[in-house]
Amino acid sequence: MKQGIYIGIDVGGTWLKGVACHVPLQPDWAKAVAEQIKQSQVQRVPSHLGSGRSVEEFIQSLDELLDLLSPPDCPVLGIGISTAGIVDYAGKRIPVASPHLGMLPSSEWKEHLEQKYQAPVVLINDADATTIGAVSCGYLQGERTIGIMPIGTGVGLSIWRNGRRWQPGKMLPLIGSVETPCGSFDTIGGIAGLSAKTGSDLCALLTENNCSEERERYLSGLAMVVYSACVLYNMEQVWIGGGLASAASACGYALGEELTQRITKPLETLGRTAKVGVLKEGNMLPLTGAVSLAIGEKTARDGNVRKTYDSIQTETPYDANLSLHKMNAQNIVEYLWNTEQEAGRQLHESLPQIVEAAQTVARKLSEGGRLIYVGAGTSGRLAAIDNVELGCTFGFPKEKVLTLIAGGVADASLEIESDFEEDASAVPEILLAQVSSKDVVVGISVSGSAYYVRSALTASHSLGASTVFIQEGDKEVPSWVDINIALRSGHEVVAGSTRMKAGTATKKVLNFISTTAMIRMGKVHGPYMIGLECINEKLIHRAQTILNRLYGLNGEEAGRWLARHGNNLQQAIEALENKNEKL
Repeated sequence: MKQGIYIGIDVGGTWLKGVACHVPLQPDWAKAVAEQIKQSQVQRVPSHLGSGRSVEEFIQSLDELLDLLSPPDCPVLGIGISTAGIVDYAGKRIPVASPHLGMLPSSEWKEHLEQKYQAPVVLINDADATTIGAVSCGYLQGERTIGIMPIGTGVGLSIWRNGRRWQPGKMLPLIGSVETPCGSFDTIGGIAGLSAKTGSDLCALLTENNCSEERERYLSGLAMVVYSACVLYNMEQVWIGGGLASAASACGYALGEELTQRITKPLETLGRTAKVGVLKEGNMLPLTGAVSLAIGEKTARDGNVRKTYDSIQTETPYDANLSLHKMNAQNIVEYLWNTEQEAGRQLHESLPQIVEAAQTVARKLSEGGRLIYVGAGTSGRLAAIDNVELGCTFGFPKEKVLTLIAGGVADASLEIESDFEEDASAVPEILLAQVSSKDVVVGISVSGSAYYVRSALTASHSLGASTVFIQEGDKEVPSWVDINIALRSGHEVVAGSTRMKAGTATKKVLNFISTTAMIRMGKVHGPYMIGLECINEKLIHRAQTILNRLYGLNGEEAGRWLARHGNNLQQAIEALENKNEKL
């Protein structure tokens, strides 16, 4: 990485807050950035947003803040900006913002920054930025659904689910916009209406006796907001961030416990529980997220050169003179079958790289790391299929395999990429997934051109992860790729339709890598899967049959032995192998 500074800015209706960070040139830099920012001095200037303000005034505020943050002769390498409002998936514009945020939807101020500092400027919603910051500080772990709720002027929400940002319908959860007879959730849970009553002193609201009535009214309303979010999005944990979290931490008020007590009873009525915690770093977290995003995006852009359309082999037809529209079904199917066989034979040349990838995956997983797939469109869906099958086939822990798909996983099985998701950056997803040197990241882009995949691999490589790139050829292997697997599927019968020959080859490669890795990790005994999850009658019967074939147990004996070990076939086999129990 080039020496210089990265800047994070948090845009508010009243203030612009910013920090500067010198990037540590080391793997796992995301955690180091979080530690550095905790010690950083936050600069702030009036934002000059709101109705009646001009975009020029906002630009002047940005320049003033950047003058405070950037010392002379120290280049600004990247700028990350956290803001309320709806930010597009690519982090390039703000389509919708509240009236108090004035000129934010204008593109002029972003273009001004990029031109003046000759550095990438990437945008992110403040709740998502807070989530990246919370990930860097170790708050989000495990196979869970967790809400991150920054509370300032209004109420924001980002949902982190099993290592991914969860946005059903590709939309940010707009919890603050929910309307009730008592007003919107922004009005009920936000602190804007409280400031006038407490002299802008939130600590007074939370701790002083003369504020007890107002405090109880506010906490009851906020608890309703948190409860509703838990019900709507099936969340098991909510972390409160923003200005409210900073105030609660500063005055030692047990905000998390107070809110947990208020939502526990109604959730128990629904047969559920959820806990509320406070992100003690408060307003520092969106700045941490913004800086981390700036670093990752700069790294991704520096490491990638866009391919031209003419250079993408899969866009050229297998036979330009073929008249598919004039062929009958018999001839079409036979033609497709023949070309598929040809593609399968070509894949043989890539077996050494597939072997190396399988060995790397087995080693990383055995050492406690994860396998992370990244893909767009068909490639992402094929990876997701391989991902989910590892659990039921081999009993492999779900949290150890993750798939990131351009546009988000919520609707990936049903929707095509309609909003240029393939061209968007995957850096936010990589940061949210906490990719580190323990992990192996497998990116799949048949054309080799999908920026979503390329940016994921570039950022992951900078964080120390092992990287595998599955693409059609091997003419271009970037420096951020540790293992390149060429599909060698060639031109497609239907030009550009990589779900065909290339899709078949991709599925084979993924099968070879993951199955080999699972076998090497002891999930197979002879020709039998022994880590399978006995979650239905078919799988229980399969497990009993395996015990019969391996050890000669009859149906009753196999069933009894399996039940003794909690229907865990692998444990049952280990006990039989060690002969430390009697039938």
